[in-house]
Amino acid sequence: MIAAQFDHYEYSMLGLDLQQAQAAQDLLTQLKQESDTFELAEVRDSLAASNQSSVVEADLKNDDLPNKTWLIWAKPLGHEEDSDAVAVGIASIADGEVGLAILAAFQGHGLGQSTLAAMVVWAEEAGYDRLWLDVDLENQVARHLYKKLGFTEVGEEPEPIELRSGRQANLVKMELLF
Repeated sequence: MIAAQFDHYEYSMLGLDLQQAQAAQDLLTQLKQESDTFELAEVRDSLAASNQSSVVEADLKNDDLPNKTWLIWAKPLGHEEDSDAVAVGIASIADGEVGLAILAAFQGHGLGQSTLAAMVVWAEEAGYDRLWLDVDLENQVARHLYKKLGFTEVGEEPEPIELRSGRQANLVKMELLF
């Protein structure tokens, strides 16, 4: 889906399959150590399940449409072997919800923007009429990226989420309509 070059690496985005399960598991372990993004989603989903959440995702679901998960791979320029590639990010669309996480060492070079743009194209071709995501109000870089690609903030108040670390995040829902 994407083929881009930044900082001495060639990047590709490939659909996740069983052959990449170990790479995906290793990547997720590292991403969870670098960021509380996955904990935010877990807490949000737990609150929604117990009906304590003010967010109504049922209205945003697209149950009849395909879901997809991709691994984002980086291979040093000049290396021909695919075995030289390492997983540096993961992206998904499930029921219209967008998920994207990239290792910190590979952020800030346009990879998130390229990946999200490719995801939007895939979703539109798959028949989605909208995508949505939650983002921490303090994550200005991510909010700027989402706005740049056409997402708009929806809803009234940010949803407060308290993490195990004691940090309070405030989630803002953003949506892209096709």
